[in-house]
Amino acid sequence: MKASASHVVLFCLLLGAFATVVATKSSCSEDPGCAVPIEDDFPDDNQALSLLQLDTEHNLGTRNLNTEAAQAAARSEAAQTAAPANDFEMKKCVAEFIAMTLFVFIGCGSAMSMAKQEGSAWILQVSLTFGIAITVLAYTIGHYSGGHINCAVTFGLVLTGNCSVRQGLGNLVAQLLGSVLGASILSVAYSKLATPSLDKTGGLGTNAVGDNVPITSALIMEIAGTFLLMYVVLETATNKANNVGNMAPLAIGFAVFLAHSVLISIDGCSINPTRTTGPAIVNAMMNSFSEKAMTPIKQLWVFWVGPLVGAALAAAVYTGLTA
Repeated sequence: MKASASHVVLFCLLLGAFATVVATKSSCSEDPGCAVPIEDDFPDDNQALSLLQLDTEHNLGTRNLNTEAAQAAARSEAAQTAAPANDFEMKKCVAEFIAMTLFVFIGCGSAMSMAKQEGSAWILQVSLTFGIAITVLAYTIGHYSGGHINCAVTFGLVLTGNCSVRQGLGNLVAQLLGSVLGASILSVAYSKLATPSLDKTGGLGTNAVGDNVPITSALIMEIAGTFLLMYVVLETATNKANNVGNMAPLAIGFAVFLAHSVLISIDGCSINPTRTTGPAIVNAMMNSFSEKAMTPIKQLWVFWVGPLVGAALAAAVYTGLTA
């Protein structure tokens, strides 16, 4: 049992009084007339009572502080747990809309300019463009919305409690509208105003499963590619144990680059359903729903199911490791 400060003081006073009595007795043992005023050396009743009261007040004060600290921590934890359920900000949706518009304009525009050109390292260029675009835009709007710019990423963040359901739905709508606007700008600039069309992809850079590539293969690759992206997002941008700090967007951009380097030859690399949906819809509308333009629409489910499954798997792994 640990002694408090008041206990120590009381013990020292008693010990001092006892030592004085012993010393006095020793000095007076040879003098029978020597009187030993024992009662004068011990603390009187009022002094002893004051010391006991001091000790009691100290202990009560300590317990009160501990209780208040525990209650404050409980209130803070409850507030943090309840906040995401009601969290919705329109400015986050606006930021996601702007970022997705620019992302489609930059990424798909790069593919439309260089795709399949002989003698060019177009796959490397397009992969780098998508990766750098995510990095730049995440740094640009990250302080508003977190810089999702991908409904699969938003889905993973909702599953891990880093984004509310309401905010996630708002971000989804904003991302879809931004994707449609970005694709519309590209359609007008690359196809409708140019003769012949400047679009080297023939479909606004939208995603479609490659010739002789099984649907199952494309689905597996989309799951794996999105798992890579989502897991990097969770570990660098949300895990407080990771000290990467403001370098997270750079790591996320590299993840996008790596995924595109592998998946472009398979299905053009989506790992982002909202980025794929806008160009697919605009391409079908601008080409009078031709059979070629309808192929990306028919295969659109692959670029939704694959990324969402990949994001969910990454969220499950992250949750298990951080539990």
